[in-house]
Amino acid sequence: MEDSRRPKRWLIATAAVAATLTLYYYTGSWVMVALFLAAIGVFVFLERIRAAKPSSNVCLRCGAPLNRNARQCSGCGSASWTTRVN
Repeated sequence: MEDSRRPKRWLIATAAVAATLTLYYYTGSWVMVALFLAAIGVFVFLERIRAAKPSSNVCLRCGAPLNRNARQCSGCGSASWTTRVN
């Protein structure tokens, strides 16, 4: 079964084509279309970079790395944690 939270590539592509054609229709400028496509490219690139760096959970008291499903720190027994972006 397909995960409903995953982005549907065909839907994104269809929306991008519709937005590009609408932008050209209202502005009449291929420069604006190129700027729009460049902005989309930058957005996709930044999202890929961000997705490549998974965050990790760490204990607030001792700073020990925690398992994603941990309920308490195995080092100090604390149940307080925070998320650290690597």
